[in-house]
Amino acid sequence: MTAQRTTRKRDWFDNQPGAWVMVMLPAAAGFIIGGPNLDTLWLLAIWALCYCVQFSAAHWFKAHFSHRYLPPMIAYTVALTVIGLPFLITHTGILRWAPLYIVLVALSMLSSWLRKERSLWGNAVSVIAASTMATVIASFGSAAKTACAIPLNAAQASCGADADAARAMIRNMPGFSQIFEPRAWWPAGSLPMNGLIATALFALMQYSSVLVVKTMIRERGKRSYVAASWVWHVMLVALTIVAGHNPFLITMSVLLLARAIALPVAARYRTMKPVVTGITEAFASLIAFGCILAAVLM
Repeated sequence: MTAQRTTRKRDWFDNQPGAWVMVMLPAAAGFIIGGPNLDTLWLLAIWALCYCVQFSAAHWFKAHFSHRYLPPMIAYTVALTVIGLPFLITHTGILRWAPLYIVLVALSMLSSWLRKERSLWGNAVSVIAASTMATVIASFGSAAKTACAIPLNAAQASCGADADAARAMIRNMPGFSQIFEPRAWWPAGSLPMNGLIATALFALMQYSSVLVVKTMIRERGKRSYVAASWVWHVMLVALTIVAGHNPFLITMSVLLLARAIALPVAARYRTMKPVVTGITEAFASLIAFGCILAAVLM
């Protein structure tokens, strides 16, 4: 019992490099798409700490509140508070994303409590949380394109003429007199089109990775998962072709389809260690990262 309650060195770190790749790449894309500045760099650091809090809290919930996982969770939460609270005070506009992430955190902790964090719905929660950060961080960027988003009215359609004013509205929440006005909560630029496109592409790509990993590890040998993975990837290829004939996205989707077919087929003839799947997915994620950026920024 004492050994089970003692915090171990490995409890402080997520030993899955692939998870770090999937969590941080959409945020890094938002950093590049939005335009590097202090706000986007600050958010990138905050998001990394958010993930540290998430995986340590997930361990705590999975162990049904074992004291073993309290020190890492508390330490990461304190670090997040120290770095994140000043951003929140000076950038109250970040709270417009709070409802979505409160729901995602609740679902994530529920999946850990039920020990279903590797289920399809548990993985979907993680993918949505990570992918959305491309839009969140891009909206705080310094690039001129962040001021030209989905216009909510005719006046906002010309927001590019006053990018500084638009970014000021993004950084701050509306006053009390506008608290019930959706346009005040979501000013022009808070939903940058290039960020939204990146979010959608990352979500599709990362869930394809979820399916591939399942066909190789947890659900290995199950034809239903192989079929689901192949159907998902074929749909992704079709979508990239129909959506605009972008050569980068078509290349990405074809390469992802090729690896989704090759890995389970190869596994039928030889034993493949999980590390091989992990390395393959890490390279696939990096290739997709480059293709998504190239497609969005071209």
